[in-house]
Amino acid sequence: MITKRELQDWNKQKWEQKNHAMYETHGQNKWPWFFDRLDPDFEEYLRTNGLNGLDILDLGTCSGSQGIELARRGHRVVGTEISDTALEHAKLAAARESGLAISFLIDDIAESRLNDNQFDLAIDRGCYCSICSFNHEEYVASLRRLLRPGGVLLLKTMSSEERRFIAYDKVGGRDVQMPFHFTAEQLQTLMSPHFVIEQMQDSYFYSSVVDEPARARFVILRNSK
Repeated sequence: MITKRELQDWNKQKWEQKNHAMYETHGQNKWPWFFDRLDPDFEEYLRTNGLNGLDILDLGTCSGSQGIELARRGHRVVGTEISDTALEHAKLAAARESGLAISFLIDDIAESRLNDNQFDLAIDRGCYCSICSFNHEEYVASLRRLLRPGGVLLLKTMSSEERRFIAYDKVGGRDVQMPFHFTAEQLQTLMSPHFVIEQMQDSYFYSSVVDEPARARFVILRNSK
């Protein structure tokens, strides 16, 4: 039977190869969910709650667009990735501006090396729906540890109502949907034992790449520890 370590190594290698091929071919981020501005759902959450100067974790930062936009707004940001290629492009993008309180690190949320109680807010715009089939327990445990008491996770996943962008990988001898397209009931079942679900709504993966953005589910989760 395949081990968790083997799954994580396979996943890291997969995304490194995909990102390397994408940048070699296009020279820029061409994932359908890439958005070069701050996700409107994230922006609305921050604006509505009057939140400024937060310590924020940007999970699966890829080319860094979300983290950079948050740093421009005065937040302190750590963007993490498992792909060296993606992270190098994020660092280059951030280096074009001075004074941003942002750093980028290689870190796997399934076994994060970041410090306990480090963040007020975490954002996830596609990480969880790529690892949920084999690292759900590690994902929620890491985030509960990294977020301060009462800290919030803004989670955006693919929706079961989206019929595009469906692919399957062979994981541990079985076909697994990547990225996973969630029903609201599935997210409720998976997350409610670990977080207080403050809001769940239909939304979109707003995109700078495709004209019709993918349908998504946006969830506001508060750390209950």
